[in-house]
Amino acid sequence: MNIKHFIKVAYFKFPKVLLSWLYRKPIYIIFLIRHKELYKHKSYYPELADKSKSPLRILIDQISDTIQFGYPNKFYFSYGLNVKTKKECKEYLHYEPFMKLRDSLNFKEQGNCTCILRDKIIFSIFANAIGVNTPKNYFYIINGCVYEANLKNKISFQQFSSKDLDAFCKPVGGECGNGIFKLKIKSGDIYINEEKINNIDVLMNKFGKDRYIIQEMVKQHHLMSSLHPQSINSIRLITIRNLNNKKISVFPSILRIGTGKNVVDNTSQGGLAVGINMDTGYLKEYGFYKPEFGLKTQVHPDSNIIFKDFQIPFFSQAVEDAKYFHSMLSNLYSIGWDIAITEKGPCFIEGNDNWEINGPQICHGGLKDKFYTLLTK
Repeated sequence: MNIKHFIKVAYFKFPKVLLSWLYRKPIYIIFLIRHKELYKHKSYYPELADKSKSPLRILIDQISDTIQFGYPNKFYFSYGLNVKTKKECKEYLHYEPFMKLRDSLNFKEQGNCTCILRDKIIFSIFANAIGVNTPKNYFYIINGCVYEANLKNKISFQQFSSKDLDAFCKPVGGECGNGIFKLKIKSGDIYINEEKINNIDVLMNKFGKDRYIIQEMVKQHHLMSSLHPQSINSIRLITIRNLNNKKISVFPSILRIGTGKNVVDNTSQGGLAVGINMDTGYLKEYGFYKPEFGLKTQVHPDSNIIFKDFQIPFFSQAVEDAKYFHSMLSNLYSIGWDIAITEKGPCFIEGNDNWEINGPQICHGGLKDKFYTLLTK
């Protein structure tokens, strides 16, 4: 690094570093001390209680993470770091460096393809153009107007509400299952998430000012439905373009399964994440909740299916389809795909350039070395 470059970097980075040390990190340390669930929480591994660290030791670990990365590790307990050795803990990638590397690569080139993934309308059009199966689109809600799927015909809400429909409604730019709801219209009667509503104004208010895509209710494979029929239980399949040889490989991935009355499978909405054996498509032994919803379980709480005995149908085809789809997005280095499995094969719900590593690390263990091997030179 020459002296001019060093001065330039120092000029722009020093104020941020100073602000972080004088404001951000102390604030997060105070936040950490006040939120005891970050260092006092039920263990995901009660069978290893003899190895569990004391709350004080965990608090010290979390303060250390805050000093090093800027904030504590909210997945500390779901990673099982409270029962792991110092060496084992180092195998886990903290979210801050993971996010920086993920985003720096996916956004390093101008004209990147993230817009294809982040807009569900564009995603659907592109997927169909390259021959990848996606849910059928019925309508779009844009600026308070209803458009038929070809985007050429605009109809009124009154006309829209008179059509028989059984569909999922999703915000075009939504994430983590937020804003998604089931819509059923039958002979003029309107049902939102199975609950009958009195008039069309309620539906219009439900859409609000957001852009929505209204898609067919994907009929998932009967085996996938047996896990939890109320939700589409999707694979979060991660593909990574190796920074060294440009080949696309699959990263340890998970199956997300809904629970209770939830119509979505997202763990942020109370669903379960279960690791997948990437060679066989069989599930791993445990399903994991996010800390605010529970711990871990070997069987689904509603269907009582034992996870380790369950094999995902068409899994190898889903892997090949995801690698093919990724190959068409030449300047993206990592993508988290949401894939449903139908009786005929995989159906791509969406792709995410801003996927998260916490689910795979909870289900598969520390993935720092594998992530850096693929995405650093």
